[in-house]
Parts: sequence; C-alpha cells; structure tokens
Amino acid sequence: MSGHTDQRYSVSEIASVLGFLVVGVVLGVGAYRAGGRLAGTGSVATVSAAPAGITPDGVALYAANCAGCHGPHAQGGVGPGLRAAAAWNSAQFAHAVLNGRAPERTLGTVMPRFATTGMDGQPPTDAQVAALHAFLKTLP
Repeated sequence: MSGHTDQRYSVSEIASVLGFLVVGVVLGVGAYRAGGRLAGTGSVATVSAAPAGITPDGVALYAANCAGCHGPHAQGGVGPGLRAAAAWNSAQFAHAVLNGRAPERTLGTVMPRFATTGMDGQPPTDAQVAALHAFLKTLP
C-alpha cells in the first residue's frame, strides 16, 4: 500500500496524555475542595437564604459566588482582582454585581449578572450585596 503509514502511539506519548489528565483531575478536585474550605464547610461552598433580620455573611457569599473566578483574597484569577471594586460606592458596586456594569465599563460576559442568575438559588438581597461589598473592604 503506497502512502499508508502505521500511526501507533508510543508509550511515552500515551504516558504524557495520561499524566496531563491526572494533573487536570488533581487540580480540579483541589479547586473544588478549596472552595469548601473558604466557605468554612469543609466540602462544598454553599450559602442558604438568611432569615429576615439576620445579616448575611459576606465571607461565605464571596466564597460561594466570587472566589472561583476572582481568587480567595480577591487578588484575581479567571476574573480581575477586586481591590478597586472595594472603593466603589454602594450603588456602583451593586450595579456591577447585579447587572455587570462597572463605573467605567460593561463587565465581560463570563461575569454573572446576579440580578438574573441569583445567589443561593434566590434573587440577591440588598443586604447580601452590602455584605459582599463590606467583605471586600476588609481585604488588604
């Protein structure tokens, strides 16, 4: 047969692909478990609706809704660092979180519009947005 070559994979090529897959799984599991530790649950980051009159936990809200993209200390990751957002006034911060519009620009499509997507399965409350903003203000 002319022009036909045997295209078998070498042991080193197969080992490389398997190694890459193992590293990917380890990183994914590690990131998932880190989110749980940030929320203080030890496994998964969950937030439940707070009864009326109880102040929402900004740390838990951040861990469940923001840390995966913006990093555990708002230093940035997939999304940008949030140090500048801490300096916004409450209306600017709420508009960014709820509608994806920062004072100077529209945020990327990866950023959830929490007014639509909700937090903890419910529409976000003003108190939750304020708790997130207050948490960001505590970061160095």
